[in-house]
Amino acid sequence: MRRYTTRLISACVLCFIVLAATAQNKDIEKGKEILAKAMQQTDAAKRQELVNKAIESFQKGGLKQELYAIIGDAFLEKKDYTNAANNYNRCAKPEKREGMKKIAEAYVEDAFSADDPKNEAKNLKKAMDFYTKAEAAKEGARVIGDRYYEKGFEFYNKALDYYLLGDAKVKVEQIAEEYFAKGGDNEVKAAEIYLKLKTTEGYKKAGDIYYNRNEFGKAIEAYIAGAIEEGIQKYADYLYSENRIEEADNLIMRLADAMSEKKDDEALEKLAAKTMNKGSYALASKLYDKAGNINLGDKCRAYDALVNFRLDEAKGLFNSTGDAASAKMITDNEKVLTLLRDIAENMEEIKKNAPYVTLLIDSTTGKSYASPSDQKLQEDYYKSVKDQIIKNVNDIAANYAKLNNETLKKFVRQRFLRYGAVRNILDKDTFIIRKQKQDIKAKDIVL
Repeated sequence: MRRYTTRLISACVLCFIVLAATAQNKDIEKGKEILAKAMQQTDAAKRQELVNKAIESFQKGGLKQELYAIIGDAFLEKKDYTNAANNYNRCAKPEKREGMKKIAEAYVEDAFSADDPKNEAKNLKKAMDFYTKAEAAKEGARVIGDRYYEKGFEFYNKALDYYLLGDAKVKVEQIAEEYFAKGGDNEVKAAEIYLKLKTTEGYKKAGDIYYNRNEFGKAIEAYIAGAIEEGIQKYADYLYSENRIEEADNLIMRLADAMSEKKDDEALEKLAAKTMNKGSYALASKLYDKAGNINLGDKCRAYDALVNFRLDEAKGLFNSTGDAASAKMITDNEKVLTLLRDIAENMEEIKKNAPYVTLLIDSTTGKSYASPSDQKLQEDYYKSVKDQIIKNVNDIAANYAKLNNETLKKFVRQRFLRYGAVRNILDKDTFIIRKQKQDIKAKDIVL
């Protein structure tokens, strides 16, 4: 009997719940009917009166904040964005975001509507405002970017603006690639787009485009902005090959500054080591200093002092870095090194007195060439000092052979291979004379 009573009570409760739910559903449906009638009203007061009645019916049906999403949708369908927004604002946060996004999407559709192209910019601004309120600004920007992209090549600029705003890097790169594929001046446009990415890869691609077009100034700016060591080193090597040493050194320092700003000491040390291995010791010392490695900086200063025959300075720096062996190496060969220093000073004096040859830069290729008139004056000058230069080169060979340390010989070679006459008359590895006086021409002795 007790079990029967329990079942009866449960059935009654269930029946009550079903009846209550049915009544609530009827109230909700009734509210939607009233709301639909409200949206048909042209009189604002009458419409609001019906909206209020719809709210009462929704509330009877058990709806709370979610009822305002239903009302917002109704106003949105009528393109009454102001009242739609007012109602979405009364929703819970998730529904509010969803409502704001719906309004944004509606403004996008209006912007690209063939019926109203004049208000395109205004509608897109509104769209972005509502995407922002929906916490979906980047997503919205990408949506608008896609709409412009779909309109074709002539609208790519506008698509780019929104893709950049939406951080759609893949889309930006896609447009850049399409510009580049068209060739000609479109390549420049592609480079400009890659720069806008502000990524390492973007800076490299832009730099490469400019470099291959021989627009070296723009190429270097791109490489430096992205700290693209490969690109900067490539152009620096070209400048070194053109004997534009100061420009090349300045370029390497600009790369170092970019690395320093990023606090990339490891990259700085690698750059310093590469520079040192090329024999640019003074520059390498500055790079090591930037990386905070003062000991290696002093070591490079010692090498620079040695290569330039500042012997006492070199010994002092070697000793301060704990390299007593290198200091002793200099002491053991000091007599010969002093003779070589005197020859180097004489060579520098001859070089200093030579008429200056202006290097002209081809505006198209970026390559340098000597001024013909200056070059003629220089040739006449070297003819007048030919015998002295040949004697100096022969003396270099004779004294070099007296050095008793292979490491020291390496530094001496580095010092004297700066001069064209040495490179042309002596073997570069052994400093043995390979061209006799009677075979030496005027062009061979230019320093």
